[in-house]
Amino acid sequence: WDLGSSFGLWKGRPSSKRTLSFGFVADPMSTWSVPCRLRCCLLLVVCAAVPAVLGSDDEVCPADAPCASSPSAGEGIAAQGEYYWPQGRGHPRHYGQSPYSFGGASCNLSANLRWSWQHPNGRYNTIITGKPLIDNERNIYISSLDGICKFDIDGRALWTWSVSNYTDKRHVPNNPAIMDGRLYNCLTTGELFALSMETGELLWEVMASAKGIGEDTAFVTATRGIVLLDVDPPQPAGPLSGRQNNRIVAFDARDGSELWDFQPDVGVWNFLPHFPDDGTAVFQTWNGGAYRLNLSDGVPIWNQGLNRNVDGWTDGGPALGPNGLFYTTSSAATMEKSAFSEAGSGGLASYRVSDGELVWNRSGLEQGIYTYPVVGRLAEGAPLSVVTGVGSLAYFPLQIQFFIFGALPGAMVGFVIGMLWALCKCRGMSPQATMCAFLLRPLVAAAVCALLGAVAVVPFLKGAYPYSVQAFDAETGEPQWRVELPTWRWYSAAGDEEGLATRRKNGHRLICLPPASSYLTLDAQGAIYFGHLDGRLYRIKDWNGDGRIDAGTEVCSFEAGSGFLTGGPSIAPGVLAVASCDTLYVFADP
Repeated sequence: WDLGSSFGLWKGRPSSKRTLSFGFVADPMSTWSVPCRLRCCLLLVVCAAVPAVLGSDDEVCPADAPCASSPSAGEGIAAQGEYYWPQGRGHPRHYGQSPYSFGGASCNLSANLRWSWQHPNGRYNTIITGKPLIDNERNIYISSLDGICKFDIDGRALWTWSVSNYTDKRHVPNNPAIMDGRLYNCLTTGELFALSMETGELLWEVMASAKGIGEDTAFVTATRGIVLLDVDPPQPAGPLSGRQNNRIVAFDARDGSELWDFQPDVGVWNFLPHFPDDGTAVFQTWNGGAYRLNLSDGVPIWNQGLNRNVDGWTDGGPALGPNGLFYTTSSAATMEKSAFSEAGSGGLASYRVSDGELVWNRSGLEQGIYTYPVVGRLAEGAPLSVVTGVGSLAYFPLQIQFFIFGALPGAMVGFVIGMLWALCKCRGMSPQATMCAFLLRPLVAAAVCALLGAVAVVPFLKGAYPYSVQAFDAETGEPQWRVELPTWRWYSAAGDEEGLATRRKNGHRLICLPPASSYLTLDAQGAIYFGHLDGRLYRIKDWNGDGRIDAGTEVCSFEAGSGFLTGGPSIAPGVLAVASCDTLYVFADP
């Protein structure tokens, strides 16, 4: 969409369920200033402490013990405890969980909707790639393809920042992270940058990779003064598979200087490392393998499961439990087959963080896992559970599938038929008539066969996507309960068909193509929140404590109208924020 469009702001306090629209306007400094008519002051944030100079004598942490000290690059920098939801999966002390509850037994999320945001030219004029982060003042930050915006709790835009020279090949692909007064994110052209959380000013920008950064929706993460990022997709990238990032790089959060890099044996997709708070990081590869690295120098401590599912792929990811176990997800299908009926089975495995030993492996699930599980207690005094969605992701919009699988092959066959038809019928004709036949008959045959091909291919396209949410004992992997969601009956995720014409006109990314669901978020009362490809925000909670989920009374949903990318709901006191592919929704307790 046009970066020169006006920066429109509503005036006054937003009423319940009001939709806000803010346009991005580029200036030479690629920063966004707050219009003078905005009747509020910028909120102050906590300043970062002066970091210490990076040391050179750090040692690898033992596999069975935490590090004695954090990396030198992070010494003296304040902890993340001041922010309610500082990065993907929330705070490292309780990944995927919030110490705060949201809502009650009432199944009416619409009544709690406080405000929402869309692009001023319409909801499909951008794609929200970075889902809500929440700071200590409950300000909310999101990233879209073309910029980053900060809102206060009432929906007022405090600042926005735009991508300079924004194109389909140069945009913001990842979820951001906030740490010590700075917001970190990246561009597909290979840059990593830091913005002031207070003003949106660009503080520094470095070239993280000359090969660029993959266009999956991964997570920039930050801890102990270090920023982690995955880079280096293959050059040239393949049509589908072959677009994974192949290198992990650590940067000093103060100035973006590179600290170390590591190349795993298997690439990563939708990269989301977790930090056990012992000076290490754990992450999974795109086929469900697991790694643990030392944060001080990137030296691997262990890796497991890399060869268990060699051809498999998932755009889901892992979870780190409070029990010292790391959970990975997988699917037996390749990327190309992930949306089709032969997508294959899924797997959920747990590894001990200390030494990488496999604790249990729940393989053979009826479908692949294309989401991020959550680990926690679903009721007071209950044992730890790991909860995940099971079901494939949807494919391209029907219009695109018509063309790829029907019209294009049909036109090619028709053109050949038309040429043969012209050859057979042109004997004895004048040169002018022969030329006309050779021009018209292949075109007519191609058009007819393209239409027939588009119609004929429909019965072979997958147009139904069942999905279940399943809970397992986090220590043993034994099943606890499962609930089936309503089957999504369309060929693509909600919103992708509807937004195709607008996005094609804009000339940028055509479709959102979300995973099966966003990551799952657990609140303090054991309610599970997530967005699904059917365009609904779901809440699931065993309110009566009978050990099963009643789909009629214990599953609640909110109609968002579009699917959700990897980032899921974020929770702060009295607030739940979530973003679909095109709309930010903020819910508040009464």
